[in-house]
Amino acid sequence: MVATIVVANSIIVFSESHKRHSTALWILNITAFTTSLLGIITICRYGIHGLHGRSYLYLTMGIIMWCLADFTVLYSYYALPMDEREKTSIADVFWFSGYGFLSLHLFAILRSLHKMINLRLALMVAFFCLVFIFYNVYALLTSENFLEDIDLTSLIVTIAYPVLDLTLIFPSILVLVSLRRDYQQSIPWFLSSLSLLINALADDGYVYDFVSGNMENLWFWELFYIADFIIMAGALIWYNKFHISYVLSMRKINVK
Repeated sequence: MVATIVVANSIIVFSESHKRHSTALWILNITAFTTSLLGIITICRYGIHGLHGRSYLYLTMGIIMWCLADFTVLYSYYALPMDEREKTSIADVFWFSGYGFLSLHLFAILRSLHKMINLRLALMVAFFCLVFIFYNVYALLTSENFLEDIDLTSLIVTIAYPVLDLTLIFPSILVLVSLRRDYQQSIPWFLSSLSLLINALADDGYVYDFVSGNMENLWFWELFYIADFIIMAGALIWYNKFHISYVLSMRKINVK
């Protein structure tokens, strides 16, 4: 998994400077599609019953929504001239939908871990997350030229991203610090939570550069999005290989 991240991102880093963003978009879409396919395989093998089934259904739906958003961005990159690209698009609808499903996935995990969550630690994490999000919103509002030539819809959509990141950052950190030592569950949950945490943190940098017009920097944040999908793919592969294979073998034994 680590080697895949290094290879994928190295292709971008060592490509020609004027091709980095387009190369990053292609690799991002490939990793997003692959991870979506793994999520669909997971659902088909395990089903949508029980906590695990619903959790990975939410996860897969969220990944698919973000995959559609990334494909929309790739299409816009080639189909629309730079001066016709808007700050808001249909991709935002897919991203917002993805946030909803992925948040449900994380809170489903927290539901199974509720007995191991320390209330004091949860409050500390919540405080840290709120400070982090409010700081990023403040940085956006006070950034140079942000409020110039921007309509109300674009303003609301842009501010919504750091706020929605809170729905990923808070449960992700709680999951990471509350997992028990159970390789069948803790490793895929750890990886999926780490993946979403990386995505949410990188999101703030991407949004800031996007609204500031620093398009030449977007490829850097896309490195984190690619790592996010690869880590998520690793979580799904582990879940399929160990947990689902074990459950299916036990079902066969019980049938016999």
